[in-house]
Amino acid sequence: MTEVNPIYSEIAEKMKMGTSKALPKLLRKMVDVDEAKILRELPATSEDISRALSLDKAAVDKKLQYFFERGLVTPGKNGWNLHSHRVLLKDHIGSANPKYNDNEVFDLAREMSLEGTVDLEERIKAGKAAPVIEVMRVIPKWQSIQDIEGVLPCEDMRQILKDAAPIMLYGCACRRVYRDRPCKETQIPEVCFGIGRMGEYAKARNLGGKELSYEETLDFFEKLNDLPLVTTTGNTNQMPLVLCNCHDDCCGLFINRSYTKPLLNKSPLAKSRFVAVDNPEECTACGACLDEGCPVRAISMKFYEEFGEERAYTNQEECIGCGVCVVNCPTDARKMKLVRPPEHIPDAKDFFDVKEKQDESQKK
Repeated sequence: MTEVNPIYSEIAEKMKMGTSKALPKLLRKMVDVDEAKILRELPATSEDISRALSLDKAAVDKKLQYFFERGLVTPGKNGWNLHSHRVLLKDHIGSANPKYNDNEVFDLAREMSLEGTVDLEERIKAGKAAPVIEVMRVIPKWQSIQDIEGVLPCEDMRQILKDAAPIMLYGCACRRVYRDRPCKETQIPEVCFGIGRMGEYAKARNLGGKELSYEETLDFFEKLNDLPLVTTTGNTNQMPLVLCNCHDDCCGLFINRSYTKPLLNKSPLAKSRFVAVDNPEECTACGACLDEGCPVRAISMKFYEEFGEERAYTNQEECIGCGVCVVNCPTDARKMKLVRPPEHIPDAKDFFDVKEKQDESQKK
């Protein structure tokens, strides 16, 4: 096996992922040693890098834009920065312009993103498991909650998209990284949105996406109702800047959840403030809400003595409040109910304080 140049491990350390085995190999695959020397200087401005490495500033700017488009760096107020979280790094690499598609890169990004998860049971036994933070939150299908009082703007798709521009649709990182996913024949890959500031960010990265109007975006979400996709966003009370449409076969959130839920009874995906409520009198036991009709399999058939037959039954403890079963019920036998207070959605500052503690624990 070819030895990995130590410079890639140095960069991984600067990215707060010094224990990662996959990241140095991923970096080696994406950048050569001379390019790695630029990354090693970060955080820095292009002027700083040009002086430190005696390079032409225009050449440095060109390299930094390339790294930005590939998903390795982000711009900030004081220059360019490396990513410091494995899942965000995977998402940025996986969502790059399709001209950069590279299956070996995707395989290494997937391996890196799952470090600390696939061996979770062993890490728990060794006392090294990182805390599970609810980094994303479910946004219900807007049609399922449109008649409910008390819906917050940050959980109503119509309010989220209103006056938001640009709205950029682009390819899902998870669907690329998990390219051998079981659902590849049924789930479309272009399902992620950058809105407003993140829409501009998507444009600046040249993701090869498509800009949609407000009406086009609502129409798109209407069409997505035919698929068992859960809309998610960052778990804060700010108006969303990113909207993902996740499927349990390939979404990193659901894959991580498949480890953390049975072992720790925790999930990186926060529930919405709603749950689905059954109306067995209207249920015809058609099965539309079973299996993929519920992304977390919270619905089963239950025998009701008063009807002398089985009808659909929702385990509300397991329900994540996505509304998929509600909008797809042909007999209107399911409704959403508001069951959690506004405080269920964290304030942005509180969320990032907790997130910083998780990042610190991942260094160990």
